[in-house]
Parts: sequence; C-alpha cells; structure tokens
Amino acid sequence: MKDKSKGLILGVVIGTMLTGSTVFAGTNTKLSVVLENVKYMFNGVQKQTSQSIVYNGQLYAPVKNIANGLGENFTYDGKTKTAWIGRKEGSFVYLDDISYARIDGIRKNTINFKNWTNPSGLKFKIAGQQYFHGIGSILSQSYSSGDNINSVDYNLNGKYKKLTGYIGVDDYTKDSDNTGTIVIKGDGQELFRKDGIRGGDVATEISVDITGVLKLQVYFEAAEDYNNHIDLVFAEPKLF
Repeated sequence: MKDKSKGLILGVVIGTMLTGSTVFAGTNTKLSVVLENVKYMFNGVQKQTSQSIVYNGQLYAPVKNIANGLGENFTYDGKTKTAWIGRKEGSFVYLDDISYARIDGIRKNTINFKNWTNPSGLKFKIAGQQYFHGIGSILSQSYSSGDNINSVDYNLNGKYKKLTGYIGVDDYTKDSDNTGTIVIKGDGQELFRKDGIRGGDVATEISVDITGVLKLQVYFEAAEDYNNHIDLVFAEPKLF
C-alpha cells in the first residue's frame, strides 16, 4: 500500500476514524491527506504503531486505538453521535437541558446553566476539570442578608430513578475563604448533603436515588461571610 493517498472522500476519513470501516458521508468534499505510520507513546512507553491521517499539519488518530492504548474501552453510538471512552452509561437526560420549575433566592439571576453568564460564556471548571454541562450558583457578594442561599426546582413527575454528577467550587473563586453546601431534596425530603465544600478541592462524585420523586430541588448555600463570594457548581448532572 502506498503511504501517500490524495483525494480521499471526507466520508472515508470520518468512517475510518470512528468505526474502522468505510462509511460515506453526505458530501463530495475531497481532502488531500497523508497516511503516516505513527508511533504512539503513552507515558513514555510505546504501545502501538498505527497508520494515521495527517491533514493541514494536524494528526487525526483512530480514537479506538488511543482509548485502548490508555487501557480504556471505546464505543461509538451512531444514533446519538456520541463517542464513549471508558465507562458507557445508559440512556440519560442532562438536568440543565430540561426546563426548571422555579428559582428561589434574593437574586435569582445568580443561578447559571451550562456556563457562567458573567464573564459571558465562561465554562464551569472544578480543580482544573472543565465541564460543558452543569448548574452554577454565585453566592455571598456583599449585597444583603440572605444573599448566601438560592435553589432551583424541577418537576420530574416520578420519571427518573437516579441523579448523578460532580459538585465543587468553580476555579473562578478557588481562593475564596468561604465554604459551601449543596443539598439535593426530593419532594421536600433531604436525599443528599455535602457541607464544607472548599475551592481547590477535586470535585465530589455523587449518585442519588430519586425513584418516584415528583419535585427535585438543588439547594446551594455559602457560609454567611459577605466579604468572600463563592461559586458553587453541580456539574454533569444526569437523570437516569
């Protein structure tokens, strides 16, 4: 086989990268690419050599090979256009993708979904790990008493059995001397509670049984220290 091949159909590139077989996409766009034998080093150890695509100076490596080199499983779901590296979860819905029932707190606009609105578009980040989904709460900013508490409710109507995610302090306020609390309530009953959440700590992974829950509440609270605001985050909140 020749090392260099020009004019490959884009669908071939996509199909080879994702499935290991030829799949044509709905396009006739042609790309001039180079196939190179590339050595893959994982933590300084060579684990494989694989033919990979080089295009415009960028290396496009087979995802499955990279995952396997890291000791992880790889699965691609063509229906949802989702690539899974490592653990594959069942069908779920992101909590921040469904409409909330109500927000409570002195300043309701301090609840943010998917990213911070101020600074605009800033992604949630906990201990260096960035998240593309989540609910963020800005607390205690020296405005008035009670500014350290807010919450958001959802009408789940008993449709889900489990809520998972990660909780922590956003890196934007990682140096704050304040601490936070996140509580998950179902139909008014406390199902989960984490106190003393501090900036710089690795996110805590949670899994909460919400079987039969009609109304879910995510409650955020900061210590009543109005001179040190803190941004709490419930990241990757998934309903199963």
